[in-house]
Amino acid sequence: MENPGYRAGALALASSGATVHGVAVDADGIQVDALAKLPGCRLAYVTPAHQYPSGGTLSLPRRLALLEWAQRQQGWVLEDDYDGEYRYSGAPLAPLAALDRAGRVIYIGTFGKVAFPALRLGYLVLPEALVGAFVQRSACSVRHHEVGTQKVMAQFIVQGHFHRHIRRMRKVAASRRDALLKHWPDAISGCAPMPAVDAGLHVAVRVESLAREAELIEQAAAVGVEMNPLSANAWPSNQAAVDNLAGLVLGFAGVDEAVIAQACRLLRNAWRR
Repeated sequence: MENPGYRAGALALASSGATVHGVAVDADGIQVDALAKLPGCRLAYVTPAHQYPSGGTLSLPRRLALLEWAQRQQGWVLEDDYDGEYRYSGAPLAPLAALDRAGRVIYIGTFGKVAFPALRLGYLVLPEALVGAFVQRSACSVRHHEVGTQKVMAQFIVQGHFHRHIRRMRKVAASRRDALLKHWPDAISGCAPMPAVDAGLHVAVRVESLAREAELIEQAAAVGVEMNPLSANAWPSNQAAVDNLAGLVLGFAGVDEAVIAQACRLLRNAWRR
């Protein structure tokens, strides 16, 4: 797992019997050299389009190295493309699944981020060798899939509405991102500047220590502003693992511009005090 990473993914894998290791990420994404040093590791869960929660993008050299690792290990890469439709500048890199020539990438997608969260509809793009096993496992787990929603979404895509909808949603999210960048308080003690936000629906702002992280979140909650600690996404969640992972995770896409501006004013006053 990326560290910090999507904790629910780590817990799901651990509950299925996997031994989960956290592998550090940097500006270029998961550190494949460190991954390669894990003996016997054969599965890597990554969010290459927009790393959760740090917000980076997996670079092309790292993507190629990760695919080479999977082929060498006869292992698998779980590519979770949970918000890859939201890119605000530059051309997005091709998904790992599009670069995969050895059938080693399991691509995970969802319609919940581009349609609405209550639409519990996701999908997998599988290497051909895995299709039979996944279909069999799905039949045992779910038994009867709800097909009405799937048919409606299929028609929505075929008739061209989906791509137009994505363009509209991207504009909405970009406008809300711009509001956050414009109104975010400057020079917060113990807090790094707001980073560039080129993709995704959230941003992570680094903080100097866990104590300062807790203090900022507590003060924000006192004025009615919710945010999540970056350190909560560390794996494993022990002190040594999270000491350098303090920060604030801010989701902006579900909040109107005026509400974002008001929240930033409240934060500015609370944190100055």
